[in-house]
Amino acid sequence: MTRVLGSVDWGRHALELLGHCSKLDDEKPTVMHIRHTERPVIDDISNGRAARSTPLGKEAAYEMGMNLPAGWDYRFYHTYYERTQETAERIHEGIVARGGASEVVGEMNLRMILDQEEYFRYQSGYSDTDHSASDFMDRWTSGRTPPEVILPSVEFARRAAETAMENLASAEGKPFHVYVSHDVWVAALMFHWFGVPPHDDWYMFLDGFIMQPGDDGMTVYFRDKVSRVGFPEWWESSDPA
Repeated sequence: MTRVLGSVDWGRHALELLGHCSKLDDEKPTVMHIRHTERPVIDDISNGRAARSTPLGKEAAYEMGMNLPAGWDYRFYHTYYERTQETAERIHEGIVARGGASEVVGEMNLRMILDQEEYFRYQSGYSDTDHSASDFMDRWTSGRTPPEVILPSVEFARRAAETAMENLASAEGKPFHVYVSHDVWVAALMFHWFGVPPHDDWYMFLDGFIMQPGDDGMTVYFRDKVSRVGFPEWWESSDPA
């Protein structure tokens, strides 16, 4: 049942991800990386961490968990923002409610912002719009953000890949690891891992991708497409199985 996800505009990409789950290779480990669920509009970026999940957003995340496929061993990782933790916990609760195996591991060891105070100053003209996020993404991926304040995007993507592959390598059973983060995190990984530039409609709540690594590349499930891509030259690990 997807009562909430089917009723909100931002739910359609989460439904596409759920639809892709029937196409997954059961013999390969799986990584899903998504943006957190719905939150209120942020008026002041310096108070952005205070924006928690909306009640509707929590319901949608629970629905997502209820509809993820059975037979996998789910592990959840989130950022240090509470809304990402709330999202992970609600998806986890949905999985458990229908009898699935799931664990919320906790905060991932990954940072994009190196100096919070300087970041707020740098982003003083921020507005909570897709255009503003896309503009930041353009500056970040083209090397026009201060590296002492914001980790360069390719290094961020490399560290995220290292984290994901290490977690898969140490996992038991049939791993399906879910990372809950933010729109620009998802956008950076889509670009540096798979060569996919940001879309015009940006990344909505619970939007993201699924990736299954293999011997010679990755299978990527995103929006209405399934693609095979090679590992980037900087990718140090391939098949963790």
